[in-house]
Amino acid sequence: MIRMNIRRPALFPHILLVWGLLFLFAIDSMASVSYRDLIPEPVRVVEQEGAPFVFNEQTRIICSGNRPEWKCIVDSLVPYFSEMAGRQLSVGGMRKLMESNAIYFMWRPEIRKEGFRLKITEDNLNIEASDGAGAFYAVQLLRELSLSGLDKQGECNKEVNGKKWALCFPPVELEDYPSMSYRGAMLDVSRHFFSVDQVKRYIDLLAFHRLNHFHWHLTDDQGWRIEIKKYPNLTKVGAWRGADNYGGYYTQEEIKEVVAYAAGRYITIIPEIDMPGHTQAALAAYPELGCMGTSSYKVATEVGGVHKDVMCMGSDFTLPFVKDVLREVAELFPGPYIHIGGDEVPKDRWKACNACQQAIVEHGLKNTKQHTAEELLQGTFNEEIALYLHGLGKRMIGWDEVLADNLNQDVIVMSWRGLGRATAAIHKGHSVIVSADSHLYLNHYQTINSEQEPRATGGLVEMKKVFETPFFSPQLTETERAQVLGAEACLWSSFVDNDQILDYMLLPRLAAFADAAWCEGRRGTYNHFLQRLPSLLRCYEQLGYGYARHFFTISATYKSVPADKCLVVSLESLPDTKTYYTLDGSQPTKDAFLYENPLRINQSCVLKAVSYLPNGLCSDELSKEVVVNKATFKPIRLQNTPSERYQGEDGKVLVDGIRSINFHNTGLWVGYHSSDMIATIDLEYPQEINAIEVSALTDLSAWIMGPQSVSVYTSSDGKRYKMVAHETYQAPTDAMGEKSSDLHRLSFKKGVSARYVKVSAVPFKGLPRGHSGEGESPFLFVDEIRVY
Repeated sequence: MIRMNIRRPALFPHILLVWGLLFLFAIDSMASVSYRDLIPEPVRVVEQEGAPFVFNEQTRIICSGNRPEWKCIVDSLVPYFSEMAGRQLSVGGMRKLMESNAIYFMWRPEIRKEGFRLKITEDNLNIEASDGAGAFYAVQLLRELSLSGLDKQGECNKEVNGKKWALCFPPVELEDYPSMSYRGAMLDVSRHFFSVDQVKRYIDLLAFHRLNHFHWHLTDDQGWRIEIKKYPNLTKVGAWRGADNYGGYYTQEEIKEVVAYAAGRYITIIPEIDMPGHTQAALAAYPELGCMGTSSYKVATEVGGVHKDVMCMGSDFTLPFVKDVLREVAELFPGPYIHIGGDEVPKDRWKACNACQQAIVEHGLKNTKQHTAEELLQGTFNEEIALYLHGLGKRMIGWDEVLADNLNQDVIVMSWRGLGRATAAIHKGHSVIVSADSHLYLNHYQTINSEQEPRATGGLVEMKKVFETPFFSPQLTETERAQVLGAEACLWSSFVDNDQILDYMLLPRLAAFADAAWCEGRRGTYNHFLQRLPSLLRCYEQLGYGYARHFFTISATYKSVPADKCLVVSLESLPDTKTYYTLDGSQPTKDAFLYENPLRINQSCVLKAVSYLPNGLCSDELSKEVVVNKATFKPIRLQNTPSERYQGEDGKVLVDGIRSINFHNTGLWVGYHSSDMIATIDLEYPQEINAIEVSALTDLSAWIMGPQSVSVYTSSDGKRYKMVAHETYQAPTDAMGEKSSDLHRLSFKKGVSARYVKVSAVPFKGLPRGHSGEGESPFLFVDEIRVY
């Protein structure tokens, strides 16, 4: 039974996924696709001479050897082969003599775990593996190879001996196995709820990409999604939010159904029950869990942020509650891991709570140079939970905030804040899973053209960055590297509320992650990955998954040259590409100008450029407007020193004629923290001015707000200034507000004659309510000042 409310319509067209389709194939379907085009890329491919193996009416599946458990694995894979063949295939046992026209599953104990070998001749197709996962992944490889050879209607391109149902595989000897044992993906169903069928669909995606762990983020501030028999209010109250009562949850029977579904695809599910923070939904259901003990707790309605109300560490109710919940969770999930979150736990309530302070005294905790007593209190809580889970036969996973000196080494640390935290955890004896938000959070924007994208969170994670994710710090020894279990890609659902957006955010970035994790240590270049990608995109189309067409970008550097009164633009793309550009705002095609040398621009224009790979994949379009105005290329002086990482060439970027994209780390911004931006521009001779424009960034996920006010002063001698314009602005109220680059225009009632123009931008004093840094000083970022 599914309990959910649907609030918003789909944003993108979508092809429904129908697994019952009887696909038709042709012998030519493999002609344009090679075993070397596959993603992930096989370890070894030796293509053979001879005719292909062709399915026909007599083709059978045979399990070799007298191994009942092996036959069960084969039976579970029959639907995949039947799907490929377009008819139900029969399964038989091994006879004394090898049969022709058969698919053999052979147990080979010497093959690596999850690995497999394929031996294909005209007579037989042999799959060799030591476990069910290896056999399953061999079938996924064959599915990928077959699906990529279909046309857009799912039909074959040519007939074979007058028949269109035939499916064939060219002769080959192929070996493959994963480099990393843990290859996972996370789905957050708390911020937006996904039905059982939608979760199964997500699991199918992971299986097709040969990922073997599904991290199911089941609870958070915005909703409790799992039935707990002993505490019915968790779903009666905690699963619903807001005036429209949005929400949903999974019954325990539904959980078991999903667990079994994943197991059939050799995927282990890791449930996450967030504690002691991110618990607004739990507090709303059981107020005695909180330090305030008040009925005013509500399930959070905003889809992000960090809340100060967390579980009370001094309450007699908290620990029994947590253990009761985890005991029921452990019974539902047979896998070895349970994730307890442990991230982003503000200590404000604990500092003011008598019961929490008493707990600190009872545990003998005191402030140290590394940790406050409250931080150690969370460590004590984590330690007790880890021991309890160990008693249930489970191993605890926590986000890297759980790392403390008093944490059991058996706890696995999931490092989301970079390799530095992973390295620290390893040095303290922990195993780690790399899940860096900078590379593996697929809820971030995937293109610099964010204005044209569905709303996303945080920064920029282009597919190339996903593919090139570093999994090991260079500081690690070979022994320490063994403590890195693997990696995980995460999809937080703040703005992901349907399958169409999910596909768009995941694909094909998930393929880049899967290739990197499976092939770690033998990864090729990103160019080589892109050469193989088109065949996988055809698979998505056949299976009904949408995907984003953001494959690679053009990198542009901009250099203001005041002496020559021009902007020098250098363009760089991937190797083997050709780049074409226009300067009149028209769409660049292969008939446009071919880029060969840096461009020197001295007048207003709209530069657009694209790059092409030989296989036809096209880059995102680079579009940059150059506005040459009275301030462009003029001398500029900053009164206050910007933050060290955001100096913007001592202010030159403010008068280079271009605005940055909506990401603060482009080098085109001047950034300040807790101080005003005051810039003086020398127009070089007196002239009339009528308006000023100041471009500023708002990106609350990066603690950046636009200006609270902007003032303009003019002078004829550079000594005495007069204010000619002043504007104030309202602070954003949405703690998860969209990032934007706003152009603040200040016009004068009548023209003013001046040589010097001083612009002052004053930042807001604190981040808005509901923000994770509520009340803290925000950054102020400015990237362009225009004078008209």
